[in-house]
Amino acid sequence: MNVMMKKPLIGITTGLFTVETGVFAGMERVYVNRDYVDAVERAGGIPLLLPPLEDEEAQTHFAALCDGFLFSGGIDVNPLLYGRDPHAALGNVNTHWDRAELALLGRVLNTDKPILAVCRGHQLLNVACGGTLYQDLSEMPQPVFRHSQLANRADRIHTVRIVPDSLLGDIFGDTLFVNSFHHQTLWEVGKGLRVTARSGDGVIEAVEMESKPFVVGVQWHPEMLLTASGDMLPLFERFVQTAGRA
Repeated sequence: MNVMMKKPLIGITTGLFTVETGVFAGMERVYVNRDYVDAVERAGGIPLLLPPLEDEEAQTHFAALCDGFLFSGGIDVNPLLYGRDPHAALGNVNTHWDRAELALLGRVLNTDKPILAVCRGHQLLNVACGGTLYQDLSEMPQPVFRHSQLANRADRIHTVRIVPDSLLGDIFGDTLFVNSFHHQTLWEVGKGLRVTARSGDGVIEAVEMESKPFVVGVQWHPEMLLTASGDMLPLFERFVQTAGRA
């Protein structure tokens, strides 16, 4: 008898923005780029959008309801949340959004449910584990190349080198060509996280938590690359498959 397997439910975090012009000017909206939704669906999961709520009961329900969690990209993280004053190049922040996602991260990290954290999500994962961020790449002690590309979202502009004995190494091998849309990056790495990929200028491009079945943060945007090529699909498939076993 054929048994239909239940598709895992993947919670995707959403962001906030205020409409600036038009009839809805001043209204705050909850959003996420469709690329994340399409990537989860393509990998075999059911995407569920999670609004940024600080309410503890809502956070508990989110953590229990979903089989896996995709922490999406967005604006800068408020440096006060990791004990730093703002750098002159700090971009827009939303502390409510930060606190909501950090609270959810904390709850999920207390389980074995898988986490895929992208760009801002990658940075928040580090902060949730006690790490810090360079608020701008100009803070780094060595010269770095451009990490905020002006090219199409699916264009690749630099290489990352992956640690072989890692989850990412198992999926992709030791080299990957990626896109890049960030001006902040990891500084002091959070407790329990291992750096598993760097760009040629030394910028941390990925971390993993080896004590968990799947906790991966990546600085690039694999969901955007999926709009032009399928070579990032194995990352989302591994994530969704792990969620199906959670």
